[in-house]
Amino acid sequence: MIFALSMTPQQYESQALQDRALSVIPLDHIYAEAEKQGKADSSWGHQDHVIRALMAWFKNGFFTWVNSPACSTCQGETQGQGAGQPTDQERRDGAGRTEVYWCPHCSRPERFPRYDHPAKLLETRRGRCGEWANCFTLLVRALGSRARWVWNAEDHVWTEVWSEKQGRWIHADSCENAWDTPKVYAEGWGKKMSYCIGFGVDSVQDVTSRYVRTESQSLPRNRGSEETLRKALVDLNRQLRSHLRPSERAVLEEQDAKELGNLEKLKWNRAHADATPTKTEELQGRQSGNAEWKRARGEDGKGPGAA
Repeated sequence: MIFALSMTPQQYESQALQDRALSVIPLDHIYAEAEKQGKADSSWGHQDHVIRALMAWFKNGFFTWVNSPACSTCQGETQGQGAGQPTDQERRDGAGRTEVYWCPHCSRPERFPRYDHPAKLLETRRGRCGEWANCFTLLVRALGSRARWVWNAEDHVWTEVWSEKQGRWIHADSCENAWDTPKVYAEGWGKKMSYCIGFGVDSVQDVTSRYVRTESQSLPRNRGSEETLRKALVDLNRQLRSHLRPSERAVLEEQDAKELGNLEKLKWNRAHADATPTKTEELQGRQSGNAEWKRARGEDGKGPGAA
């Protein structure tokens, strides 16, 4: 499964796809906002501010959250009818599955293909967390930042962005326009988690300790032994970097060592009660999704991990 998941960020490296992504970004607006933010906050680098401006635009002006799709005929609300098989065309466009809805006003079905390929998402510009993280991570790569697509075993995905200024990977969730608030899932949403794995084109890491800070927020890690996972990640990093020059690999390995040290400290803190301060933003409940959907997923801020 780890190796299959690692293929997701590889698709972002297509130059044609990145060019297509750049064509939809209002670059003048993004860079103007980044310059403005940089003057107000020097703790982040210029490229960090570029990505923050990108995420705000993505959240507020580009992508749309879908609880249930509006009827394409009358634009009214639809009701879920379960899962259906993707059509041949939906499959060609990258749909792994399709949800079927019913419009009670028009008495007709409405299909909601769940597209996995970011090229199609640049057209549809809608979905839930999977589509949001997939498309946003492509845009981050198109703007030149290193990025990870972060998979969570409890059905959430988000992005991490490498900050040259701070020399670390930064949590970035486009669904929430959330930047550097890794404790928001456990503290704000009340979400309990087992695995969080970050996948990039040249880096893969088990980043669970960044997001799960106390034992009460954790779920059992029973998909295999910890040593098997560790070896799989080592092997995968070796494969991802096999084409790099020794000097380039050395830089990444140094970054890995620093990150692993920080993650181990967080893991130690988890066993001895997390002492790191919680930001106000990390206490916010989930914004995206309707109340019923969030409640069903245990992300309504009322779970055992919530503050």
